[in-house]
Amino acid sequence: MTKQKPNSNKKSISTPGWAAFAVLMLGLAALAGFYFEQNTRISSVDFEGHVFTQEQHLVDAFDSPVGILADSVSYSSIYSSVNALPYVKKTDVRMSFRGTLTIAVEERQPIGMLADKPVSFFDEDGIVLPAVAGHWVDVPVVYGFKAPAAGDTLQTSGFTQVREFLKSVKTDPLSWSTVSEVAWNEDQGVVALSSENGVKLVFGRDDFEQKVTHWKAFYQDVVAHKGIDSFRSVDLRFRNQIVADEL
Repeated sequence: MTKQKPNSNKKSISTPGWAAFAVLMLGLAALAGFYFEQNTRISSVDFEGHVFTQEQHLVDAFDSPVGILADSVSYSSIYSSVNALPYVKKTDVRMSFRGTLTIAVEERQPIGMLADKPVSFFDEDGIVLPAVAGHWVDVPVVYGFKAPAAGDTLQTSGFTQVREFLKSVKTDPLSWSTVSEVAWNEDQGVVALSSENGVKLVFGRDDFEQKVTHWKAFYQDVVAHKGIDSFRSVDLRFRNQIVADEL
């Protein structure tokens, strides 16, 4: 009995062949996507990710593209118009196969409130943000700086120090919860008041990440046992020591 030999006419697809096939399929998919975009008419516009920015303000920021073919829309105009709104940091646009254009908004997050009128906040870039009804933000009150128009940037050297301090303290929930008011002092640098009993906390200039770490350790190891009401002030300006003025 003789064994049948495998059919020598059958050929397997080599690795280079699979690669070429994959490239072809990707090309067809891209072409299909391009054809889809060229021939899709926008049926509606949705927004997502916005909290401080009212949806009506987003709607009013640009001319409605509903009814227009997707490839005829000026997306750069949409980006620039939406990004001009005070709380909008950046936007992303995508479209579904049903023609729904979705504008995803990433908003600026307040890290401090200026003790000035009208009430205004600012983010980690120093961009001034207007107060929004129904969306009060629990952040430290910052004294000593005039509030410019919404959308402007605070850039003084003193404010930069305060801003960097707030960015550092915000990274730790415990430390963030202990600070209620912040001010700039030319002699002492960044000065804060504790949220309990208004104890004076002196952070000075620069190296705020390390100083916040020291404050957290002091709070956990000393304040937690003695009580915050045992202190008048805590000075964290020195590299290797914390100077506490006790009652």
